[in-house]
Amino acid sequence: MELNEIDDDIEAFLVESYENLNQIERDIIELEKASEEGEALVRIYRSLHTLKGNCGFLPFPNLESLAHAGENLLSCLRDRPIAITPEMISILLQTVDGIRQILSQIQATKHEGDRDYSALIVALTRLSETKQTPKPSQSHEPIVNIQTPQIDTAGSDVESLNHELTEISTPTTSESAYIRVNVNLLDQMMNLVGELVLARNQVIGFSTKFKDNSFAATCQHLSLLTAELQEWVMKTRLQPISSIWQKFPRVTRDLAIASGKQVEVEMEGADTELDKSIIETIKDPLTHLVRNCIDHGIELPAERVACGKPSLGRLFLKAFHESGKVNIEIGDDGRGLNLERLKGRAQQLGLVNAVQAATMSESEAMNLIFLPGFSTAQQVTYLSGRGVGMDIVKSNIEKINGTVEIYSQQGQGTTFKIKIPLTLAIIPALIVSSGGDRYAIPQASLQELVRLEALNSIEILYDVPVYRLRDNLVPLVYLNKVLQQDSVSNLETLSLVIVEVDNYRFGLVVDTIEDIQDIVVKPLGRQLKALFLFAGATVLGDGTVALIIDVVGLANRTGIIAKQKQLLSENAANSQEQAGSRQTILLFEGPQGARMGIPVAIAFRLEEILASAVEKVVNQHVFQSYGQILPLIDLHKIFCDRFNDRALATVAETLQIIIVSPYSELSVGLVVDRILDIVEEPLTIKGIPSRPGVLFCAVIQGQITEIIDIETVIRIANPHLLQLATHG
Repeated sequence: MELNEIDDDIEAFLVESYENLNQIERDIIELEKASEEGEALVRIYRSLHTLKGNCGFLPFPNLESLAHAGENLLSCLRDRPIAITPEMISILLQTVDGIRQILSQIQATKHEGDRDYSALIVALTRLSETKQTPKPSQSHEPIVNIQTPQIDTAGSDVESLNHELTEISTPTTSESAYIRVNVNLLDQMMNLVGELVLARNQVIGFSTKFKDNSFAATCQHLSLLTAELQEWVMKTRLQPISSIWQKFPRVTRDLAIASGKQVEVEMEGADTELDKSIIETIKDPLTHLVRNCIDHGIELPAERVACGKPSLGRLFLKAFHESGKVNIEIGDDGRGLNLERLKGRAQQLGLVNAVQAATMSESEAMNLIFLPGFSTAQQVTYLSGRGVGMDIVKSNIEKINGTVEIYSQQGQGTTFKIKIPLTLAIIPALIVSSGGDRYAIPQASLQELVRLEALNSIEILYDVPVYRLRDNLVPLVYLNKVLQQDSVSNLETLSLVIVEVDNYRFGLVVDTIEDIQDIVVKPLGRQLKALFLFAGATVLGDGTVALIIDVVGLANRTGIIAKQKQLLSENAANSQEQAGSRQTILLFEGPQGARMGIPVAIAFRLEEILASAVEKVVNQHVFQSYGQILPLIDLHKIFCDRFNDRALATVAETLQIIIVSPYSELSVGLVVDRILDIVEEPLTIKGIPSRPGVLFCAVIQGQITEIIDIETVIRIANPHLLQLATHG
């Protein structure tokens, strides 16, 4: 047999063995929870039998012997009324660890190594030969009594293995529908799709220079195909978060035993999918959070009982999609954070002074655990207390444009809430310019865009330039000064990009604001990697290179977060009055010059599109936006003549669109005449609904404004859309 054929056989063997091993470990943990689970016993037995049988074709005698000993024990547990003890579970888990060690050695050297597993094999054999009788039925000891035909486990030849497989079941249709693909191939496909997106952007850039309808139609078709290809290739890279979570029951068990605690794990949303690169990045941070909850959060059984809690602690993990991001929550029902202890410990470590500790808010006190070097442990243990961890968790999550927040109530528990993007390869970003160069700001960090017509609207407070945005003071950062550019900005107007970091907002002053487009993230070269201001680079539609701004790095470099904290008290004073009744409203001009508004909370984004990009499917106008096909609602049709279906393509060359999402499953585009402003004012009803589609009338900025009833507007335009959203 050729050497490359042997390598291919070993690679296939390793892939299948790791899959079997992961299933074995999960089934052992399930077996400990409910030992009457006969199916788990059968699955473990068959997986070990398959692993042992595969070893017969390759020179791995140590692995075969270990798998055979484990298989014999499972055969005894299947066929005899033997009580499963914690010792058996621990020995079986040690067997899994031993097999994993051998597989790792094979993967690294193509040989199984010379490590001695004879003691483990002896322990497995001893348990297999135990003459144990079942406990009485009223006992709490788990009893297994599964009557199945005895299967000969002595041989490992092909005929025996095939006979056994024919007896598990034949492969189902769903099993035969999957193939294994090398991850490197998927990475290469993703790179090619990224290059295609760049080429698509360039072609669309050319199309705006030519007045050729055929060329424009071809560009639209190319854009649609590219978006669909991008979506499907990205789906091939998606993995369920269960690929990480499946390890946590074992981790929890080991840590609980080591710390003398009792912990159960609850998981929700294990099928939530993420890009493989993100899965790899968050694996260690999530593991550390789980360890933190068990070590610091959940109390000892006696302490829990004394507090009126059940002795069994609860660790929960939850994952779900929301607003184009993945939300992950990890928490416990333990003792919660003692804020005074946190502040005292931070002072002991020299991380804050007494004045800072006395004046910080509850949220700031909780976030002390994310400071580098912070730890509440008085001595180093194998569980925690090494002085590193939570700060690394936070920085690793921020590296992938994610955020982590902490919520805690003393005596009730602590929850970590993480938000991360679905993928990092292709992201929407705002293109801005400064000093003659263009830069990209990831849309995930954007809050809103502001154009200042007069420079006297900028104030200086605590030596910091600030802008009063709807009665809140927002500190400003001049991008050209940070980059040390000789930039001559237009003195009559300023462009502000309002971004958010760690729940703090600041305004980034740039020369010009262009548009939002999909960009392909390219890694920086070695010469630029040390620059903390940039997270990567991209190629724009005209072929020029733009650096991608790392908003977190920019905030750290300028110290803007510390400056923002100085303004908190000022902002709090400004927002005291009428805090309960103020709402943020997006104002726009509707049909016949009517002044209208909607709550910003349901306005997802604003877009300006070419009228030629509007298509019609049956009776519904639609347009393509970031890989989605969104329905359009013409407010003229709603409020002027709902039976007159005017052609949007003939209204104007460009259309102003407000993307609204009244439900998480539904987004539509409202065609408006003109965007007016975003205001935050007390919203007081001044009149009854003036017509169908209007919720009520209010006085905003001294003018009567109709507040739109989005549900009614959608129902008038196309009731089928609401049915899809509310009934899935």
